[in-house]
Amino acid sequence: MKRKSIKVLGVILAIAMCASSLGVVAYAQEEPATNGIIGLTFGEVKSVISGQTATGRVFTYDVAGSDAFSVTFQYDVMAFAGLDVEAGSGVTILASKEDDGLVGVVFIVDPSTADYSNLLKVTVTGGPDETEGAVSIVSAEAARQGGLVLFTIDSNVSKLTVVNDGLVDDFNIQTLSKAMTFYLLDRSSPNWAAASRYDMNEDGVIDLQDFIKIANIILDNQRISKLRFSEDGKFKIMQVTDVQDYLRFSAGRTQLDQRTVALLTALVEAESPDMIVVTGDNVGSNMNEAEFTEYIRQFAEMFDAQKIPWMITYGNHDEDASTALAEGGWDCIKQLAYFRGYEYNINRASMGNPGVRPNGRTYAVGDMYQLIYDNEGKNPIYNVWALDSNRPIDTFSRAIGGDGYDWVKPSQINWYYKNSQLLEAKHGTINSLMFMHIPLPEWAVMWAAHHDSNRPNANYGITGERNEREYPAAVNSGLFLATFERQDVRGIFVGHEHINDYYGNFHGIYLGYSANIGYATYGLGGDQNDRLRGGRIFELDQNDLTTFETRMVYARDIM
Repeated sequence: MKRKSIKVLGVILAIAMCASSLGVVAYAQEEPATNGIIGLTFGEVKSVISGQTATGRVFTYDVAGSDAFSVTFQYDVMAFAGLDVEAGSGVTILASKEDDGLVGVVFIVDPSTADYSNLLKVTVTGGPDETEGAVSIVSAEAARQGGLVLFTIDSNVSKLTVVNDGLVDDFNIQTLSKAMTFYLLDRSSPNWAAASRYDMNEDGVIDLQDFIKIANIILDNQRISKLRFSEDGKFKIMQVTDVQDYLRFSAGRTQLDQRTVALLTALVEAESPDMIVVTGDNVGSNMNEAEFTEYIRQFAEMFDAQKIPWMITYGNHDEDASTALAEGGWDCIKQLAYFRGYEYNINRASMGNPGVRPNGRTYAVGDMYQLIYDNEGKNPIYNVWALDSNRPIDTFSRAIGGDGYDWVKPSQINWYYKNSQLLEAKHGTINSLMFMHIPLPEWAVMWAAHHDSNRPNANYGITGERNEREYPAAVNSGLFLATFERQDVRGIFVGHEHINDYYGNFHGIYLGYSANIGYATYGLGGDQNDRLRGGRIFELDQNDLTTFETRMVYARDIM
């Protein structure tokens, strides 16, 4: 059935106002005025949460002085629950009509007070289903003092993606209670649109496993204090990588390499970071369960002793303690639960959906984002993504010519993409950095193109050293392309190659390394072996979060 409504809003009063303020008189037919443009824009907004709203504006160019308009909007009824129009300054809407995705408005304008770049506010409400829909102006007329004004409609069509609210940073006990009202509801239910937010495992049914995950999120939200920029609008992140140490009681090796501990402490004292990100290969060798439990305690206490929020991602070596894995189940999932018990650790229960491959190796463990608020603590203005680049998958990887490394899974990329959309829909575009362990294939592409004499225009501004080749995953699963499309990640930084510390700007996204911090693993060799050991610093300024400053700090400079 068609839905129609017509509104006449104080027509007599409005016409009287118009005649008084504009001095309207009868004119003979005039030649059409100079051609202009009218359009609708939602700015940087590309997404809207189901049931919530996104707001755009009607703008014009070269039609100043026009005093009467008729504009018809069209919106996708499969994507949006409705479209509302409000008058801007100096504008009076006389009548409006809605008919199955078409909304027409007639309005008059006071040229002396109107802002022609913001004539109308247009608000759409996200519908119940996750989809993409278009909103556009399909017809428009304007006049000035009785004569027609010729203009064209801007050809850019606003497309918005409707996403169900899956953000978890505001989950609380009420969230759990609400989720329980949908117990055992599945995708076949007509109420699934409302229930799907609580399908934490994305298996199409609300069950006890979803409640357990919600409970862990609640505990994390209670445990982790809000991170915020300092009073002067600054925030500093320190990346360290590849501690890659081990204990061996039978050989008298009962401690982490104390040079690594000393370097971490010196870095913190020299730089006073607001946050530490540890990008994987936290484990360096096989250990039995007794050795591993002591090792992981020392590892965690080394970071917690700095009394600074810290978080870890995982690398290819982090399940190398195969004996401890067999004896006590010390895979990355169990390690993550252990780290989350420390006072200053800010790792969350995996926000995505971790799993175990047929070879017993875990993947997607600890995928998360961490919002950073402005210096007043009111609004999130920056984000840190942490992704698991996963463990080795030798058989298939080597069969296709790779080095044995797994890749970021499509499910992980989808998790990033959807949460990026949700964050934008809720908070606007939030710039971010992304951290992981293994580089993407684009690292090697960037380096090779930058140094190819046959490609003089491929200058990516690379800074730093490359002392070993890149060892990326065997498959390019598309993470870089996803970040390029979303345009919210300003840099992706990794470890893995201990003696590389270069970075460059690859099509607007910085790709870079931190050299390693751990003394128990390989360095440059010879008398230069420890020259690059250190950490990478990122300095953010809330006055311009589209960019950042980064540099390496080496042991040789501070110890």
